[in-house]
Amino acid sequence: MKKRYKFLLGLLVLLLVAVLFRTTFYRMAGDWLIVQDTLEQSDAIFLLGGGAFDRVDETAKLLEQGLAAKVICTGALVPDILKVLKVEYMEAEVSRIGLVDNYNIPGEVVDTLLSGTSTREESELVLAYCLEHDFKTVIILSSSFHTRRVNNVFKPLLEPEGIKVIIHGAPSSQYRESEWWKFEAGMIMVNNEYMKHLYYFLKY
Repeated sequence: MKKRYKFLLGLLVLLLVAVLFRTTFYRMAGDWLIVQDTLEQSDAIFLLGGGAFDRVDETAKLLEQGLAAKVICTGALVPDILKVLKVEYMEAEVSRIGLVDNYNIPGEVVDTLLSGTSTREESELVLAYCLEHDFKTVIILSSSFHTRRVNNVFKPLLEPEGIKVIIHGAPSSQYRESEWWKFEAGMIMVNNEYMKHLYYFLKY
């Protein structure tokens, strides 16, 4: 009976601590997902597929800063909203259109890789492109909460080949990363990202 009482008391204390410090825990959980390297002049920016609205906007800002003279958009998936409209633009094409039409980036600056349906596949395509074009320093741009997984996939693959990888995340326009738990989109994003980390850990 005493053991059961102690167990229940301990559980109650843990629950109380979790409630009192939940904001700190949530913030730490979000912060862990974000990797931001120091930006520097690079041979190119690789804009990964997905989340085009935020990623295109951030890429345009980096171009304005003169951090690269070339952008390569990746992604072979067709966004669901475009499927509904029967518009068969792949993610890479959507990003390119956004940069050229909405931000007036010259077409010759933006290239596309119409392949890659996962971060792992994109990393292999990016490596091949870098080797073909003799790139030595590249910025890999994704959404902020994707950056740790991108970091874990890209750097071990590219850096042994002598390619410096700079990870950069685009902030979300749907939620604040510092308070992601207050937004439905933020909760979905963080939950999905931790599930993907688990998947990559088990698979690779």
